[in-house]
Amino acid sequence: MVCIGGWFPTSCYGCNWKSELDSSAENRIIAMTCSRSDWCISRQRTWGVPIPVFYHVHTKEPLMTEETIEHIRNIVADKGTDAWWYLPTEELLPQKYHDVASDYQKGTDTMDVWFDSGSSWAAVLTKNEGLSFPADIYLEGTDQHRGWFQSSLLTSIATTGKAPYSSVITHGFVLDEKGLKMSKSLGNVVDPDIVINGGKNTKDEPGYGADVLRLWVSSVDYSGDVLIGPQVLRQMSDMYRKLRGTLRFLLSNLHDWKPEYALLYKDLPKIDKYALFQLENVVNSIKDSYENYQFYKIFQMIQRFAVVDLSNFYFDVAKDRLYVGGTVSFTRRSCQTVLAAHLLSIVRVIAPILPHMAEDVWQNLPFEYVMEDGLVPKFVFELKWPSLKGDWLAMEADDVDFWNTILELRSEVNKVLENARIGKLIGSSLEAKVILHAADGATLTKLREMCSATNDADALHRIFITSQVETVNSLSDEFLSTVPYTGKYTSQRTSEVWVGVTHADGAKCERCWNYSPQVGSFVDHPTLCARCYGVVDVQPLPAAAGVC
Repeated sequence: MVCIGGWFPTSCYGCNWKSELDSSAENRIIAMTCSRSDWCISRQRTWGVPIPVFYHVHTKEPLMTEETIEHIRNIVADKGTDAWWYLPTEELLPQKYHDVASDYQKGTDTMDVWFDSGSSWAAVLTKNEGLSFPADIYLEGTDQHRGWFQSSLLTSIATTGKAPYSSVITHGFVLDEKGLKMSKSLGNVVDPDIVINGGKNTKDEPGYGADVLRLWVSSVDYSGDVLIGPQVLRQMSDMYRKLRGTLRFLLSNLHDWKPEYALLYKDLPKIDKYALFQLENVVNSIKDSYENYQFYKIFQMIQRFAVVDLSNFYFDVAKDRLYVGGTVSFTRRSCQTVLAAHLLSIVRVIAPILPHMAEDVWQNLPFEYVMEDGLVPKFVFELKWPSLKGDWLAMEADDVDFWNTILELRSEVNKVLENARIGKLIGSSLEAKVILHAADGATLTKLREMCSATNDADALHRIFITSQVETVNSLSDEFLSTVPYTGKYTSQRTSEVWVGVTHADGAKCERCWNYSPQVGSFVDHPTLCARCYGVVDVQPLPAAAGVC
């Protein structure tokens, strides 16, 4: 029996242990341990690690010295722990006790398994080269606040005055989709092998692969109980396919790319700078979440950024530059510069969670990547974490706010375009012209500048994926009567913006499908707009890079 109440509280607070990751777990462990008065470290079992103590036959006085323990340790090292049970007392005692061996009998108690496992830090951390004491993290279930976490803390503070771990991470338990405990009788047990490889009936039990199972693990907040089942796995599989589609888009549109084609950051269009600003922020946030073991936040960020933000905005807008612009045009190369940056970052941040997908991407990389030290990594895990790009984060706050406004305005424009589509005014959004008006002069000026941007990538009609966008200074009744579909965008960041949609001016270019008054102006290519005429004039074949 070990008395705890007298020394532990003072020693524990004196060592000043604080869990760096989970303060609530820290509070529970210390509170439970401090409320404990004693600890019985012996058990009356016929199995386990024997307590190497001898008792005098008549006085019952225990005999356990450093000498006797060392002698028994050498015997156990040679013959195993069973030697305690089958060897006679005379052999278990050191030589100097042989004459009085008949006065002693060996104890039959075994060590409490929690004392045994709770002292594992001494056997592992202090004995093996490359490991250090204390451990960075102890990981176990929430039930171990009274178990392993506590016994480890007791044995370590008692002998070293320090906690055996810098932090603890506690996790809940895996339940079925209904929140029920898994059991064979209920038939709700989820077998990881079947999840990965599939069951006998692949229709009912399809094999999702290891990455989908790992993706599910990353998606849940393990600090509490987590749910898994067929529906959950189907959702994870859908997410996996969407992420794979994002990476396929990046790979396919870099088929003719080389790192030496990359443009300098200062020369990039504003939309590309904004994309890199978003990427750098996401990568930094993911890094912080990895360091704090908050994998579910990583899942959420990857889902929102790589699957939603990129696909729904940047990729959508980029297709015109990638497929219609000239192969080596500035707008296409600037877009590829951004796509390459995204691919090289995303493949590294997903690798710890989705190693098979990341390696698959890396083995199909369409260009050679050379690291800063001159090495060419053959495998994805030879890569280092993406280095911080300070200039990518240096975007002015006002510019960031304005781009956020443009994205919100784009959502409102899409609503008006959808109404125009329902009303049969247009089919595709490229058949539309968008008209904007803002009461605030500064906002109107910025919108007007984007309408007439010399850099085609930053032009509003490219961002809205329409053929034309123009601004008006005022909204007269006469003018309003000519605009069949309208809407309004309001935000705390800017004044109200009026949105109108009419049919685009001019004829449809047969190459890019944009409408333009310039179609029909070129004798040798009467069905092309000015942009496409300039492309085919120097490049006879289409520049499109098909999506896999």
